[in-house]
Amino acid sequence: MAIPYHSNHDARIDPTRDQVRHLRDHGRDGPVVMMNLLKFRETADYPPELGMAACSGKAAYDRYQHAFTVAVGAISQAEVLYDGPCEQVFIGQAGSDATDWDKLLLVRYPSRQHFLNMMANDAYRDALVHRYAGLERTVLIQCG
Repeated sequence: MAIPYHSNHDARIDPTRDQVRHLRDHGRDGPVVMMNLLKFRETADYPPELGMAACSGKAAYDRYQHAFTVAVGAISQAEVLYDGPCEQVFIGQAGSDATDWDKLLLVRYPSRQHFLNMMANDAYRDALVHRYAGLERTVLIQCG
């Protein structure tokens, strides 16, 4: 599956083809929870040709989140389990990249295939421009 090109594309926050293949071909059947650790840009980085008004990285990411939960909700059947700030490092070195996150998002999908179908949807892929604009960095971990 090729990720569509957006002029603000940031490959560091996209899965590789091997990662997508591994998710598709391995793992258990049934529901999966995706744990998203998110660090937002202070100011969203939209391509100038879009003419988007200046906004925060969080506001840009909110547009993207709307796409995967609402715009393609029937395809993803995503259920947000937790959507909130990362408030305090209890164990680990506070302020390091490993612990410095703005938001934790736990999203449940009925299956790996629902998640992959969402990623292949054109409306979802169009919304990636907001993800690229909003995120400084991210980690996405598949959980049981």
